Amino acid sequence: MQQNYILALATLWLFTLAILPFLFSVARRRAFENGLTAGKVSWQAVNNHHIKALEKTLADKVTELEDAKQNFTQAMNARRDVIAELEARIMSYTGLAVTKLDHEQLTKAAETLQLAQRTWETAKGTEPWCVRAHNERLSIQALARRIHEQLRTTPASAAKAGEAA
Repeated sequence: MQQNYILALATLWLFTLAILPFLFSVARRRAFENGLTAGKVSWQAVNNHHIKALEKTLADKVTELEDAKQNFTQAMNARRDVIAELEARIMSYTGLAVTKLDHEQLTKAAETLQLAQRTWETAKGTEPWCVRAHNERLSIQALARRIHEQLRTTPASAAKAGEAA
């Protein structure tokens, strides 16, 4: 009888050794599938949370952009109003902005620059100052010529009104 028990135990043990790798592979596959499913669910939850956070940030930025646009529009309208007011002031001004005295001052400044240029031409190492004085003299003379032309083409009453102002 003990032999039957021993044979039964040996058979059971051999059967267990033969079936055990199959059972382990099934258990491993199920554990892998369960872990994969749990990982996907967890990953999806993290992604959903991240997407909601990004959507909230985007909504905040859209609100911020709308506020900035509104502020910009208000600022631009204020600037347009100031520009329109200044243009109206300029257009309403009938007198000249410059006078004969301005022309004379520019002419004298050009003469002074010409004198400075001639003085610096004799000194060594002052070539940049000499060129600068020459260029500035030419610019001031051109401005004086434009003022002179404006004074000549403007009626005498407007020129006198400009001198009085």
